[in-house]
Amino acid sequence: MADEPRRPLSELRQGETVQATITSHQPWGLTAKLDEYDPVGASLDTIRRGSEPGVKRLVRDLPPVGTTIDLVIGEVRDWDHKPWIWVDLTAHSPAED
Repeated sequence: MADEPRRPLSELRQGETVQATITSHQPWGLTAKLDEYDPVGASLDTIRRGSEPGVKRLVRDLPPVGTTIDLVIGEVRDWDHKPWIWVDLTAHSPAED
């Protein structure tokens, strides 16, 4: 719901599992919205991370735009111009299911 309070981006931690809604498919991967957090750009580069078992599996069954899935925070980067940050996502490996 839009009225629910969002968690601040300062709480994002590498390795944390988050629910993300797929917002677009790109030639290099996909973008997503982190459902429980303040709005932020988040992406999964399937070319760069494609050798990871969870990413390979995700690419085989690419979720449609609008689908909510569990993804893992790979890295959070602060840009020089706040409040911009970039969240690099990855997927669970099959052993983590």
